[in-house]
Amino acid sequence: MRVTASAPAKIILFGEHSVVYGKPAIAAAIDLRTYVTARFNENRRIKIEARDIKTPGLIVSFSENEIYFESDYGKAAEVLSYVRQAIELVREESDRSGKGVTVSITSQIPVGAGLGSSAAVAVATIGAVSRLFGLELSPEEVGKLGHRVELLVQGASSGIDPTVSAIGGFIHYQNGSFEHLPFMELPLVVGYTGSSGSTKELVAMVRESYEDMPEVIGPILNSMGMLVGKAKDVITGEHGVDLKFGLLGRLMNVNHGLLDALGVSTKKLSELVYAARVAGALGAKITGAGGGGCMYALAPKRQSEVATAIKIAGGTPMITRISRDGLRIEEVER
Repeated sequence: MRVTASAPAKIILFGEHSVVYGKPAIAAAIDLRTYVTARFNENRRIKIEARDIKTPGLIVSFSENEIYFESDYGKAAEVLSYVRQAIELVREESDRSGKGVTVSITSQIPVGAGLGSSAAVAVATIGAVSRLFGLELSPEEVGKLGHRVELLVQGASSGIDPTVSAIGGFIHYQNGSFEHLPFMELPLVVGYTGSSGSTKELVAMVRESYEDMPEVIGPILNSMGMLVGKAKDVITGEHGVDLKFGLLGRLMNVNHGLLDALGVSTKKLSELVYAARVAGALGAKITGAGGGGCMYALAPKRQSEVATAIKIAGGTPMITRISRDGLRIEEVER
């Protein structure tokens, strides 16, 4: 038997950094996907084949306390701990811990770009392996298992990434609570700088600024929280599509300015943001912690032009849209 599942990447639409201070955030699944195919093997090992995850590939097997490397190239190794923990959690849930499992991974999501590649591979792995073992898990249950994987690997996790990847669409988050918002199409272009910042260091930098100047930084964080509330009203409201696009674009631009004021933007990120706006995007901003990683632009009827502008500015453009689907079982072959 062979099962293939996929899970999407995510972006933070609004509210990064302020979410650390109890403010709300809105995240969304985007239509860049990681695909995982799972099948049983005869040697009782966990075997991971990562042949195409936007970095060179590798094949690694685990048996008892030994690790077998058939090849090893760079960043691809970062997915291994997430995949292994995902498989082991599902084996525990199904009480079939002695079964050997081989998973093969391909992905459209750049590793380390801040688009939730680790959560996507964990969610897709849980989806494929649980179906292989005959477990019928809801998307919410898969998201919770994905959160457990992140806690085991990272030691801390809000659960935003695996929840969005498992459920899809728009998610409103505040203080550990998730709300699924109504779906709407957003024609987007994501621009990747090619480098990544340290989320831990950037959060600590903002914390230091807040402690040094609470009367200055506090109102910025409060404004971000109010901005998320406004964005939620736009997404859930009865406005026409064109008006929604215009309002969301303006909110994106304000949110980027506030993030820039916190010091988490970079020269390259800002170059991509402004290149996108000049090319016709209604709005563009950082997504995620900043310091590198990605920005995104809302570009109805201008995705191609905005993608070209991002490329000329030195970024890697990815034309995409909001993914209504979270985890998908793509194929079951008996």
